[in-house]
Amino acid sequence: MPDIDAKPPPRLAATEREPPGAADRPPLVLLHGLGCERGQFVRQWEGLRPELRLLGLDLPGHGGSPGLESGTYSVRAMADAVAADLDARGLRGVVLGGHSAGGLIATLVAVTRPALVSGVLVLDSNFALTAADRRVNEARAHESASGDWRGHFLAAMSDAWGPGGAGGDGRTEVFRSLERTPEQVVRPLWHDILRFDPTDLCRRCPVPMLYVRSRRDTDLAVLRSLNPLISVVDLRPRCRGHWPQLQCPDVVNDLIHTFLTELTEDA
Repeated sequence: MPDIDAKPPPRLAATEREPPGAADRPPLVLLHGLGCERGQFVRQWEGLRPELRLLGLDLPGHGGSPGLESGTYSVRAMADAVAADLDARGLRGVVLGGHSAGGLIATLVAVTRPALVSGVLVLDSNFALTAADRRVNEARAHESASGDWRGHFLAAMSDAWGPGGAGGDGRTEVFRSLERTPEQVVRPLWHDILRFDPTDLCRRCPVPMLYVRSRRDTDLAVLRSLNPLISVVDLRPRCRGHWPQLQCPDVVNDLIHTFLTELTEDA
């Protein structure tokens, strides 16, 4: 007879690194941004200390992961899928890191499923905390509903990349993934991200969060005022691109090491 208590298998495509002796330690779980793939954390796999346990996930409908059965793509649906995958892997107390949309999703998982998460690392996510930021997002939301939404989306991503257009630091691979991720995934999720107000989410975050700003104009003073568990780092002018994990990986890796050490010391 089937085991009615058996957990469903993980659904999300993953890359794992489990060094000898690390099986009993929760991993650092890395979530990519909208239209991207887990391979965009390649510099972290190469540069983070080899004894760290790592897990990279493709979000539903991205990379090698199947789409959502509901067909509804939102920040909440993505967070639920990530939480379900962590459940299926039997993980608790992970450090959840996310770039851009992945940072919003990571924060929502921490708020809705706090037992799963011991810390959140947010890389340049769209935290629209001021009226001015929300007006910019609202204008972009109208673009996401237009007939030329894909053109607006790619133009926004090109601007987000920041100064320099060479592909040697991963730009070519990033834009290939942006172009091949299906419309039924990217368009509604982009629209939901632009309409998402993270203020209450940040206030309710129950675990330490490190927000790293590189390209966005996120108001770091406002963000810090929302929750004493939130700390911030501004990478500008050292890194002014929206993909700091690719564009200034050594700096990001040092920040990750420091954050993980602080979490261990505070535990």
